[in-house]
Amino acid sequence: MEAGVAEPLILDLFAGAGGWEEGLRTLGHRALGVEQDRTASATAVAAGHERLNADVAALDPEDFAPLWGLIASPPCQAYSVAGHKLGRRDKQHVIACAHDLAAGRDTRASRLRDCQDDRSLLTVEPLRFALALRPSWVALEQVPPVAELWSIFAELLGEHGYSSVVGVLSAERYGVPQVRKRAFLIASTEGEVKLPEPSHRSFNSRRHKTPEDELHLPRWVSMAEALGWGDEPAILRSNHTNSGRHPGGAPRSLDRPAFTLMSSSRAWKIEPAPPSRGRPGQRAKRGPERPPEDCRRHGERQANRRKQEARCEEAPAWAHRRPATTVVGDPRVLGPGSWPRNGAPSARVRGKPVRVTVEQATVLQGFRHDYPWQGSRAERFTQIGNAVCPPVASRVLREAMRLGAPRRSRGGSC
Repeated sequence: MEAGVAEPLILDLFAGAGGWEEGLRTLGHRALGVEQDRTASATAVAAGHERLNADVAALDPEDFAPLWGLIASPPCQAYSVAGHKLGRRDKQHVIACAHDLAAGRDTRASRLRDCQDDRSLLTVEPLRFALALRPSWVALEQVPPVAELWSIFAELLGEHGYSSVVGVLSAERYGVPQVRKRAFLIASTEGEVKLPEPSHRSFNSRRHKTPEDELHLPRWVSMAEALGWGDEPAILRSNHTNSGRHPGGAPRSLDRPAFTLMSSSRAWKIEPAPPSRGRPGQRAKRGPERPPEDCRRHGERQANRRKQEARCEEAPAWAHRRPATTVVGDPRVLGPGSWPRNGAPSARVRGKPVRVTVEQATVLQGFRHDYPWQGSRAERFTQIGNAVCPPVASRVLREAMRLGAPRRSRGGSC
């Protein structure tokens, strides 16, 4: 940071494209992000975030002292259910290394030789920095299987004066149109911390009644709502043909009461609502003549509208009934219950995936729609899938820094 700047130093390890920092920006703070991937760093810089291109494991924490806050999202591939999950086999080595660090011994080099996935041991890097620099607060994020490690880290931090809390948060509970679950650790030296209160209701496909403690919250946001795929979320199609007038079953919008329930109602289906096209046979009103430039713009708008309507028609019904499934580094959003296990090819995956654009994946991940992703199309999707959802990050960070006043940075006061 520049001399004379009084803003406290917040360090973001494995910072990626800037999900944590987008959340931090809403709270009026900035962070120095450390990231080895140059394309992700370029995205963050284009978005106005500061980046240091470096390998976190090779850095000396003392070079960043004094530190007010520490953020980190170590690579998740070693533990993810979509990968080979070698990190789970390496947990014993990670735990042993964490205990060594807490006792003042750096055994990372020897423990790394025992790991089956080199990325597994990167999970201890936030603990190494926290113990060396003792920031006022810490916020960590990883996939749910790492919650066990976060709990162990919380105990070790507790031995060094931190109050900690660990939990798995689901993104739809914070306004993100996606049921993305991630394990978070929040720690503070200033007092007791807690997980952030949700701003939206939880989504559960097997539940038909909203829990009483969520009635005061707004409903989660569906994938279709977030992407603008129609105001009417879906239609209910019964098995009544109305004397052949509806061979596929009589439709009814879900914003109206349902048909009379009977034993055959198990055959009813929910489908995407078709875009409104006016009444059949109704002639469009002819407006005044437009100048050529207006005609061109009108034609572009009409073409975009038709593309949007086609998208709405192609979207499977589940996209209208629920938030998206977890967005990964892929242009496909998979249907519920169709998550690929251990790298299974898409041909073996049940359900029809929804193909989305980079811009649509950006919205589903909770970023501002015009976020300046850099790199190839594949690299952009990877960055999106690896990022922390900014609305969730904002709520976690607000709770993490709630108790303490910012420390002065190395630059001194203004």
